[in-house]
Amino acid sequence: MQSYIKKYLTSPEDPENNYWLGWEYEKLGQNAAALSYYLRCAELSTDKDLVYECLLKTWLCVHRSQRRPWYEEQQLVMALTQNPKRPEAYFLLSRLYEGKGDWKKCYYYSSTGLEMCDFDRPKLRTDVDYPGDFSLLFQKAFSSWYVGQREDAKRLWLQVSKDPTITPHYLNIAQSNLQKLGLDTSESTTTGKIDIILQGKYSNYVLDTANEYLKLDFVNNIIISCWADDYLPSISNSRIIFVQNSYPSVNGTGNRNLQIVSSLGGLKHVTTEFVVKMRNDQRYDFDSMVKMYEFFHQNKERMVTFEGDETRPKNRVLVAGMFEGFPFHPRDHVFWGHKEDLIDIFDMPLEPRGIEDIVKMKREDYWKYYDCYIRTESYIGSHYASKFDERIKKWLLKPDQYLHDNAPHYNEALSLSNTLSKKIFKSFPKEGIDLEWDKYNWSTYPYDSQYSRFNERWHEDGY
Repeated sequence: MQSYIKKYLTSPEDPENNYWLGWEYEKLGQNAAALSYYLRCAELSTDKDLVYECLLKTWLCVHRSQRRPWYEEQQLVMALTQNPKRPEAYFLLSRLYEGKGDWKKCYYYSSTGLEMCDFDRPKLRTDVDYPGDFSLLFQKAFSSWYVGQREDAKRLWLQVSKDPTITPHYLNIAQSNLQKLGLDTSESTTTGKIDIILQGKYSNYVLDTANEYLKLDFVNNIIISCWADDYLPSISNSRIIFVQNSYPSVNGTGNRNLQIVSSLGGLKHVTTEFVVKMRNDQRYDFDSMVKMYEFFHQNKERMVTFEGDETRPKNRVLVAGMFEGFPFHPRDHVFWGHKEDLIDIFDMPLEPRGIEDIVKMKREDYWKYYDCYIRTESYIGSHYASKFDERIKKWLLKPDQYLHDNAPHYNEALSLSNTLSKKIFKSFPKEGIDLEWDKYNWSTYPYDSQYSRFNERWHEDGY
């Protein structure tokens, strides 16, 4: 932030300085400040694409407050006049009128956008809540029924369901509407759906979480991957699957081996293409799950291949956050990706001995000895990263030289991590994503303290 403020103070009339300072404020959730800089950028710039994007940004900043609907509408119309060949404003206006139940205007903007727009155009710089180029066709299909175009609606739902760019959330809606219309899509009922693995020792809390997640239309099954000695209730829901794993001979430092075994055990029962691995003592709210689902399918593209095997991985794996100060260190609360990629992550050697098998200590004292062992997330991340760069295999054989805190060659490992990790993993945003953590009695995730105290970073920070 300080560098952007300095650039702005040096040249406050530069549209670029205004835009990126507005973006920094937006990432911090300070929408009023962001709005003012986006407006200044729009006034100062002669680049029609940048002006257009800034007007959409002003709409987004106001939209988050939900207090000035008239202003929202006017900003979208103004954006449209700046660049009537781009699709984003058409979609957002169509969705706005959908929310009001004004189906004729909803239909008008989606239909006009499809006729007017150039879909071969540069991407915008940052997110404006536009799900993708399938969305105008989706809006037209949705609104056609309500303006009396019933046969068109059937045809359009079939068309949009076969769009290769459609995200699974919207695909599920399209297929649901086709089923209501009595049309056969010839697709598997699990297309676009995911299995969720909740791993860890069984509790009533995880069963409640499973029932909550089953309310999401994109969830296929919940796999509760727990332990052989867990007492499990008798339930009638066939979409909740219990997997009871045998304990490893060694728990590993911080129980890392338990996470690895129960995650891999759950993955063996997945039947969907994509899967989510989560802790069973955490619970994301409904809106967060929807946002992560859509964000994954917009950001899952593979960016790098295994060393010696160009067929792997299938996709990038999305995670809850990344720690920029530690090598190959994703936040292990969520691993969201292709089933085969998650198997490649958790099919790793277990830690032969945990530190508590060597020295008796309290678990709350582990932090004092980070220079004596690999942090758990780094252990998982570096084993997976070693499939992409064989140098990391040697580092895993000499972890005290490369991967322990303050190791002699720690900066070498961190340098490679800063380049490679972002190609292997992608962090979800922090905005609009929240969880409760039963273990620590958290009702919300402490993003600010995680950022300042532990250097955790998210999509908004470029991770």
